[in-house]
Amino acid sequence: MTSERPDQPSQQPTGYGPWWSELNAVGGIVLILLGIGTAVFLFLGPWKPQEHLGVLHGAAKIVAIGLVVAGTALMARRRGGVDG
Repeated sequence: MTSERPDQPSQQPTGYGPWWSELNAVGGIVLILLGIGTAVFLFLGPWKPQEHLGVLHGAAKIVAIGLVVAGTALMARRRGGVDG
């Protein structure tokens, strides 16, 4: 017999998983603002946005990650699953 109980989740050490896995709602909002700020900077700069489509794609990915992180953190808080 093992001493682990099947109803308890396994504890992984910190540092495993994607870089955004330990962000909370505030971190998600910061990512959203960072991505939007980058996109606005590229659109309002003296260059054409078509020259920096790769950077715009990266900014869109940062906004998407921020939306997912903030949304899941707020939903978990609303359901009472996360303390803090």
